[in-house]
Amino acid sequence: MDEQDGSGREPNAYERVLAEDRRVVRELFRVSIGGAHAGFVVTAFVVALFAVIGGAVWALAVGGAVASWFTVALAAAVRTGRRGRAAVTRAYLLTFGWASWL
Repeated sequence: MDEQDGSGREPNAYERVLAEDRRVVRELFRVSIGGAHAGFVVTAFVVALFAVIGGAVWALAVGGAVASWFTVALAAAVRTGRRGRAAVTRAYLLTFGWASWL
């Protein structure tokens, strides 16, 4: 009996279901640059709100947390091989892309 290995064979039912599940999860977690811009605006609004209500110390704390997250995301993007604008864009999407899900 001749078995085919590799990419030349047809995927079985289990592999087709797994591929479909992966596609759905990728679609669910996809973010856009427009959503990241919205996340940036919402974050800036929240930091400004903290500045008005809680004072400069709270605004610096919240803004510092966001800046720290961006720095960690940028370091991770550079570590995975992205450089320059591509690394900054990836870090921006990782930091503010959550607004795409709203």
